[in-house]
Amino acid sequence: MSASNAYVVAGASLAGAKAAETLRQEGFGGPVVLIGDETERPYERPPLSKDYLLGKAEREAIYVHPESWYADNGVELRLGVWDVNDAIQAVVRSGRTVDTGRLADPGVPLEQVADG
Repeated sequence: MSASNAYVVAGASLAGAKAAETLRQEGFGGPVVLIGDETERPYERPPLSKDYLLGKAEREAIYVHPESWYADNGVELRLGVWDVNDAIQAVVRSGRTVDTGRLADPGVPLEQVADG
């Protein structure tokens, strides 16, 4: 795969963050875009409900990765995106290739993504 291809992960959840992490661990050096409808970066629900909300942990403990991890690992976060198709089209318009055959998709049916 050439560096001009991009992985677009639809769903900035625990699964989405781990998909982006795995791409980097496996050596993929091209663009990785993580798209999600929430405005917070990916977080883990058990630490949120069992620790942070009960006052047993600091807020930072709920997140999958520290805030700096995404920039340090070349993972572009697009948060607060309600229309995944629009977000993927924006990636396509930026000149990157979106290979839907290699789309990391923890929660959006493939027929909802754009072909680039």
